[in-house]
Amino acid sequence: MTVARARKAAFRWPLLAVAAAVAGCLASAFPALAEASLPSAPFEVSVAVTSGGSGNDISLSLEPRPGPVLDASARFDLYVALLQGFQEALFLTGSGSWSPRPASVRHGLSMAGFDPVTVRWSEQRFGSLHLLVIAARPSSDPLAQASWVFRPVLRTVDVRARLADSPDPLQASLVLGGLGALSVVAVALVMWLPRPRGSDGAVSREG
Repeated sequence: MTVARARKAAFRWPLLAVAAAVAGCLASAFPALAEASLPSAPFEVSVAVTSGGSGNDISLSLEPRPGPVLDASARFDLYVALLQGFQEALFLTGSGSWSPRPASVRHGLSMAGFDPVTVRWSEQRFGSLHLLVIAARPSSDPLAQASWVFRPVLRTVDVRARLADSPDPLQASLVLGGLGALSVVAVALVMWLPRPRGSDGAVSREG
């Protein structure tokens, strides 16, 4: 890949995320304008996070929304992208791993007879994960807005690290225990120290 193409690809992801966000705003503020550009996704996207043996287990599910679809026979490939900053993104593969190149989790889908789709993977990262669900025309570029069949769906997932997953669990436990002990001591000192003589209680006794 040349430097020019690399720079072009780097700037496509910010535009992709912004376009998805703007499309969502247009859908709520100007429904007619949004429908004239791209229809909203005819499926609900939900994400569940559970603690696994190492890290967290994440499952992302798609279920069809009730109601008619504009073109139920339109075929599309399904992508799940993890946005990383403004210049990088990873794509979830069918095996549950991440790829720096576009890879679909399902291909050749259509809303005619659409069955619920669930993809799962184990996540070692923690923090806020920004997931973008893209339905693009088969064998097309999922980064190009012209390839989208529906408006992309953006989901933000909070993934917390467990104490057992720390590189040094004993040190982490000692640090947390020390902070807890300091908090207890601080509260005890506040309760034990005498009030200033100018407090309301002192004034009432003198009166």
